[in-house]
Amino acid sequence: MAHAVSITQTAEMANLVERAKLALCSSQARVLRVTRVRYDAPYHPPVALEEVVLALDRFSGLVPNGGDLPDIIELAPRYGLSLGRATEWVSVIQATKAMALHLGITTGSNVLRLERIAETVDGAPLEWRVAFKKM
Repeated sequence: MAHAVSITQTAEMANLVERAKLALCSSQARVLRVTRVRYDAPYHPPVALEEVVLALDRFSGLVPNGGDLPDIIELAPRYGLSLGRATEWVSVIQATKAMALHLGITTGSNVLRLERIAETVDGAPLEWRVAFKKM
């Protein structure tokens, strides 16, 4: 069974890109940023490095706790949110040194870049995720 292990979690004010991706109107809007490594199964090599940004005003009471953050499909219902549409863009890029380190590959290797925006049924963006997967 696939699982992810959080590397970092921080709650901070959203930057301009995050505010645009998550349709946050306030310059004071806060987000939870999580970097995590995804595995197909325990003790298997890593398959993806993920950078996740959540709009905290839509997840009342969610704070960084250093633990593993559930996927949006599990997290949203815990906060009374109904998932609607997710839009994803796919491209191939070369792995940076940090990506290569976490994925156990060579710097410059091709990786899939998967960028996704997950929304509620009402169209409010909840999550902006960029994942880098080994090919």
